[in-house]
Amino acid sequence: MKKKVLFVNGHLNVGGVENSLINVLKSIDYNYYEVDLILFEGLGDYANEVPIEVNIIYYDLSKAYGPIKQCFLENIKKRNWFALGLRLIFLLEKIMGVKTLYLAKPLFNLHKEYDCAIAYRVGICTDFVGYIINSKKKVTWWHHGTYDYPENQTKRWIEVFKNFNKIIAVSDSSKEMLINNINEINNKIITIPNIINVDEIQHKANEGTSLEINSNETISLLSVGRLSPEKGMINCVHACKKLVDNGYKVKWYLIGEGTERYVIERCIKDYQLENNIYLLGAISNPYPYIKNAYIYVHPSLVESLSITVLEALAINTPVTVAKSMGPEEFIRHKENGLLVDPTPDALFNGIVSLIKNYKLYNQLKNDKSDVLKNYSPEVIMKKIYDLIEAG
Repeated sequence: MKKKVLFVNGHLNVGGVENSLINVLKSIDYNYYEVDLILFEGLGDYANEVPIEVNIIYYDLSKAYGPIKQCFLENIKKRNWFALGLRLIFLLEKIMGVKTLYLAKPLFNLHKEYDCAIAYRVGICTDFVGYIINSKKKVTWWHHGTYDYPENQTKRWIEVFKNFNKIIAVSDSSKEMLINNINEINNKIITIPNIINVDEIQHKANEGTSLEINSNETISLLSVGRLSPEKGMINCVHACKKLVDNGYKVKWYLIGEGTERYVIERCIKDYQLENNIYLLGAISNPYPYIKNAYIYVHPSLVESLSITVLEALAINTPVTVAKSMGPEEFIRHKENGLLVDPTPDALFNGIVSLIKNYKLYNQLKNDKSDVLKNYSPEVIMKKIYDLIEAG
């Protein structure tokens, strides 16, 4: 009999967590596992990549948030009793504590019992699996690269994590960070990195792009990441300004969307870099761009692992990477990439060193299979299967 497994995530829009989830779903052996996927915020860009064997269940939670009075009035008017009941329970939770979420069980009308239920994001997904789902085993993934929660939120995590058998960190440094902040989960936390499917990445990298970014006249740089402060994408603009001021002909492409887009656009305009920096938005297949770039630059200030850097290694595009705990686990400076301080000046110096040092540049284009084998579907799925099957 097949084991019943549930994954819970917010959506399948372009993002590192969602890309990781899709890779897991593609790698599962459906001869042995019956898989459901619950989403709360619509489908998203990766929806067409979900294997047909996966049963997708969608609950729209969007109407259960917002100002209390407005939320109540709108849901009563539209007779959305599901959202109204959920909003009331969220209100009670703030007064009576997180265990109140058990009251939401009847709203979802889920009677199925799973062998393993996996919250692929912390937050509402963890709450949902912890208090709503019936499962013999409960697991949650932690993808964040920092821990900046106040004491009351830490106490809440401690309470929620009592419902879970295992907490998964995507890197050893992330695991250590969690233990240092939530010591009570020390005996529950293990490391399972994200899958990097080299064959699929290389195949997708050959699909081509609608934009030809490679040129003999200019140096093409590429960065992929959410346009938000912690991802440091604004530093690409500052570094680009310094490159141009020093006579380098560059075109720097930024893939991603986020709250800092306007700030970045303003900075590009102020520096008069409209012909040097291009915001391409969210792209579900960034690999042709990574392949065609002369250097992949990763400016992120915090990373629990850094999937896109590993993907660039899979395509053998030289990388200049800002130091953070994730990439520091697998980037060996001047052997398989450059590790630099997370500042515009350091990014500039790293890029220039690769432009000037052709020997180093060619070395960084060498095969990276020695690093990437640790993230292969075979290695990672064995760990996930062991997690599901363990008594």
